[in-house]
Amino acid sequence: MAYDLSSRGYAVMLYEHPDFIKNIEGIIELGGIEAVETVPGEVNSPKCALSGFAEVTATADVRTAVEHADILFMIMPSFGQEIVFKLVMPYLRDGQLLCLLPGNCGSLVFRRMMREAGVRANVVFAETNTIPYACRTIEPGRVFVLAVKQGMGIGALPGSESDRVAEDLEPILNLKLFPHKNVAQIALNNPNMVVHPATSVLNMGVFESRKGSFYFYREGMSESVCKVLQEIDNERMNITEGLGLGRESFFQHTKQYYDFDFKTIREFAEFSPIHSSFGYDAPTSPRDRYISEDCPFLLVPVFEFGKLLGIRTPVTESIITIASIYNDTHYFQTGRTLAKLGLEGMNKEQILEYLD
Repeated sequence: MAYDLSSRGYAVMLYEHPDFIKNIEGIIELGGIEAVETVPGEVNSPKCALSGFAEVTATADVRTAVEHADILFMIMPSFGQEIVFKLVMPYLRDGQLLCLLPGNCGSLVFRRMMREAGVRANVVFAETNTIPYACRTIEPGRVFVLAVKQGMGIGALPGSESDRVAEDLEPILNLKLFPHKNVAQIALNNPNMVVHPATSVLNMGVFESRKGSFYFYREGMSESVCKVLQEIDNERMNITEGLGLGRESFFQHTKQYYDFDFKTIREFAEFSPIHSSFGYDAPTSPRDRYISEDCPFLLVPVFEFGKLLGIRTPVTESIITIASIYNDTHYFQTGRTLAKLGLEGMNKEQILEYLD
């Protein structure tokens, strides 16, 4: 994203947490980011969607980064969001927009953190349900961008700002943004929760044994596994419908993103021209973000909202349970519960009012 925005004329500053400063040393040395045309060392490398060089300033000084921008994009695994926002929070100012890509209800956590810390900056939050790019980091300072989505969903906190935020960010992100009612609707429509956790849980034996030498989508999402994925999608849609937030299927999302017209999840896994293009792409352990991010930060909120609404989610619950065993944790407690979202004790109507 830093490369893309800078290449199109925006003044971009890329922030990295001081503990991971090695990730930006290459960018500092190069003076920017190179989008390479092919994946080095890969035979029959797929064609890139973006290539070239763009000047980008990178820093590990959070105050410098936050004060630089009117619009802050936070793009990272959900387990890093609170860590970084705690550093960001003291330097926020009125009128800034902070957009999380994807959000996974992170903005609700941030509002709770601001309330508890007494931070009163008038900041609008936005969340998307995916990131714009299918991409890989080759090395610090060099990226390979395989594809750019043609559209994605967005919602704001407060929800009354969703249409305005979509209108403001659409030319910046250079893709179609579909405004949603609120950030909960966006988070509950992240398709990663449908394909990543269950496929990882049900294939973990072969993932570990082959050390990731396996096609996650084409092989891992077999016909039988896809039956489980479809049930997770059904349970997820039951929750969104129960909240009065409609029923958007996995297929509607892939249509928005890439204009795919697949009729089954298995068909998507087998024939997507993008999702098996990087060669072997399976996780090597249950610590991979397909489980460590998508179970606690996506599936747990589905389960939590289901409990609130009295809607059962047995397949979702079973995947969370097995994933918790794999990682010697208790995702039902450590994940994004309603309490962590600042929604504990509210009923459905109160939650919707709060989101608006």
